[in-house]
Amino acid sequence: MDVLLINPPWLTKDGNIWHGVKSTSPPLGLLYVAAFAESKGKSVYVMDVNAEQLHFEDIEAFIAEHRPAFIGMTAVTAQIINTCRIAKISKRVSPDSKVVIGGVHATSLPDEVLADANIDYIIRGEGEIPFSKLLDGDPLESIGGLSYRGGNPLQPIQHNDMDEPITDLDSLPTPAYHLIPFEKYKPAIGAYRRLPAVNMTMTRGCPGKCTFCNSAETALRTRSADHVVAEIQRLQKRYGIREVSFYDDTLTIFKPQVLRMCDLIIERKIDITWSCFARTDCVSPSLLKKMHRAGCHQILFGIESADPEILETIRKPIDIEQTRSAVRMVQKAGIAVRAAFMFGNPGETIASMRRSIDFAKELDPDICLFNITTPYPGTQMFDWALKNGYLRTLDWSDYDLANSVLELPTVSSEDVNRMYKVAYREFYFRPKYLLRRLLRLRSFEDLWVNFQAFPSILFTRATAPRDAKQSAGATRTSASPAAAATC
Repeated sequence: MDVLLINPPWLTKDGNIWHGVKSTSPPLGLLYVAAFAESKGKSVYVMDVNAEQLHFEDIEAFIAEHRPAFIGMTAVTAQIINTCRIAKISKRVSPDSKVVIGGVHATSLPDEVLADANIDYIIRGEGEIPFSKLLDGDPLESIGGLSYRGGNPLQPIQHNDMDEPITDLDSLPTPAYHLIPFEKYKPAIGAYRRLPAVNMTMTRGCPGKCTFCNSAETALRTRSADHVVAEIQRLQKRYGIREVSFYDDTLTIFKPQVLRMCDLIIERKIDITWSCFARTDCVSPSLLKKMHRAGCHQILFGIESADPEILETIRKPIDIEQTRSAVRMVQKAGIAVRAAFMFGNPGETIASMRRSIDFAKELDPDICLFNITTPYPGTQMFDWALKNGYLRTLDWSDYDLANSVLELPTVSSEDVNRMYKVAYREFYFRPKYLLRRLLRLRSFEDLWVNFQAFPSILFTRATAPRDAKQSAGATRTSASPAAAATC
């Protein structure tokens, strides 16, 4: 075996809405890397610990038996602790295996990750080409985006300059779906209409420059609509897929390509339903009408806040009225709306969180998600919080979107956590909303989906502060962040 690629476990805690409303989606990044390596003649095995529900003992036994030349893992911040645990296991049972880590966390903090002696290489940014060169044995100094321990005692870790991003996304092979247990994957509860389903991307990068997002500095590119539709048809033929979840940051930014994709789906009479993410300033009535005809049944908008000053601060200055209009526009087109908000942004107060809750109820989307603002490494917000001493912890297990890791001067972390819980209770336990969900039940599957989601919402119940003035204007001393958690 040349390569073992592992998607490490991403664990959530009780009380986190995502602990119950789980999804298991194919790890697209790893599957693109796997397909590219296979196209170069390498033998590849993909292990998805989440989908296969594996234990660390299972991983250890597999590595000990097969002793792959390279073990590659991807990791977002919430996975990095388990990623490092697997790296330690790998070196113990197969010391000659080279351990390679990619993903946004390692890209953002390569020195910290390489401080773990069990990790040999970091690939920063897009992994297809650098990983392939590493497998081929190219000189380390020639591989763009590679970080590694060199021989210079004055500069023990070498960081190669990154290559230009891949511009022709159509040139990449189809993700290696044949290497995963396809039947084990399912989108999040409430995010799909039919199964089997698969996640897919048309674009890389995002037009936005939001301070909380790792995509803010990623070059924006797109695949052609013809290439995407051809992939959908291949997946239908091989796996019988009936649903696609587009995970692009903003699918509708390249409107001509989206319209072309819709036209091809309609012309070829492809039986597919799909959902996507978009911004409220990147939709129009004509586009939405065509998307609905082509099978789009749900759009997620990241609304984040109902406070204009906060939206300016996080560099997502979309007018509230424009958001209100866009949501109505989507609903009029017959497409469901998922709306996402964040609590605990810079400048947040209890009053601003109350406005967001009230705005969510006014918009009345089909599904509303409330997360706690989490400044992930590599984002502008993380750098800002670290510089100003607002980070309460650098224990990456707390960076799960449901626990306040910021201690802001305008609101306490306790009040942020409390309002997060209140938001779920107030939005989902409205009689109007409950009646609408009941009237939309069409099958036993609909009933089962709602039954699964209900306990997760119950987990988040709490009582709001009685007096918003108690904390809205309070000034707090900035806490110094804890020492960085090592792998």
